[in-house]
Amino acid sequence: MAAGVLLDTSFLITLADKSREHYESARLYWRYFLENDIPIFLSTIVVSEFCIKQEIPPDLLRCCVVLPFNWDHAQRAAKLDWKRLRLEGVMRDALKDDIKIIAQAEVVEADFAITDDSASFYRYGKTFKDAGDVRFKAIKLEDGFDRSFFDPNGQRDFTDDLDEGSEDQL
Repeated sequence: MAAGVLLDTSFLITLADKSREHYESARLYWRYFLENDIPIFLSTIVVSEFCIKQEIPPDLLRCCVVLPFNWDHAQRAAKLDWKRLRLEGVMRDALKDDIKIIAQAEVVEADFAITDDSASFYRYGKTFKDAGDVRFKAIKLEDGFDRSFFDPNGQRDFTDDLDEGSEDQL
C-alpha cells in the first residue's frame, strides 16, 4: 500500500467539474485511493487556492488528511532550487505555491502527488525527482487512470488492458 498521495489544486478542480477533460481519470483515481485505503493529503495551500471559486464539500474533506503549512514544510521549500524551474519570459505566480505543496509532499513522505497541471506542477515534481530532490512520483491526469503506479513492479492488472480495449480483442 502507498504511504499516501498529495492532491494538487488542479486535481481537485478537475474532480469537482464533470465537464473538464480529465474528470473521468480524476474520479477513477479518487475511487482507487478510497477503496485501497491510500492516505489522501490535502494541503491548506490547495484549500486556499480551491476555495477562491468554491467550497470543498464536507464529504470530500472527511476523506483527507489536512496538512497545514508548517515550519518543516517551509524549511524544505526553501531548500528546493525553484529558480531553475522558471521558464524564460514566463511569469507564473503559482510557482512558489507549487514549490510549497511539493515540499509538503516530501516532508510527509507521500509516495505520489497527483495533478491535472502537466505544464507546471507535474514538470516541477518530475524535475525535482529526476534531480533526487524529492522521492515521490508525480501523476498527471492527462495520462489517464493507471493502477500500475501503485504496484511496486509497475505491473498492470490484466483487466486494465481489457477495460481500455474493445470486446473485439477477446
